[in-house]
Amino acid sequence: MYRNAFQGFAGCILIFFLLLFVLYGVLWAAGGFLIVADPLKATDAVVVLSGGGPERIQEASRLMRDGYAHALILTDTGEVLPNGVTAIELLRQEALKLGVPADKIHFTRMVVQNTIDEAEAVVQLEEQLGFNHCTVVTDPFHSRRTRLVFRQALSGHGIQVRIQPVRGHWYKSNTWFFSSRGWSVTLSEYGKLFLWLLP
Repeated sequence: MYRNAFQGFAGCILIFFLLLFVLYGVLWAAGGFLIVADPLKATDAVVVLSGGGPERIQEASRLMRDGYAHALILTDTGEVLPNGVTAIELLRQEALKLGVPADKIHFTRMVVQNTIDEAEAVVQLEEQLGFNHCTVVTDPFHSRRTRLVFRQALSGHGIQVRIQPVRGHWYKSNTWFFSSRGWSVTLSEYGKLFLWLLP
């Protein structure tokens, strides 16, 4: 009797760990699906999407230093910070500190509110500047939707787009689910992706 009870208990433990393993794999895959990266290749400009932390502008500056882009494009949200400085000016100042030449920094002409606006604004500016391709830098969890939105917006304009998620970012496919921040951005991104895919 004791032996049967022990076997039953051991079986339950085994099933529990198997389910845990499966759940871990599902969550890992869910985070991994959101992250895409195109092979690095030299383009006319690197585009930093608004929002996020300083990691995006740092990644863009690294790409320029390494010869993967000749210009920097910043998208403008029109946001004004409490100290009176605009968010885009703050990004410009950070880029200058990181060694980006002032004459290589360009601002989109229209004020943007979301990724779709950013894609349209970048198309307009790239055409004005005579650029044919760009690398878009964004957070890893935002990279798949960014690729979909930008490729749709740039199709028909003869402009190629490559996506580069920030390297060394806190969001990783195998650990995002260990933090409330990870859950927040992942669920939000899937929701936005679902809404964008609706006809």
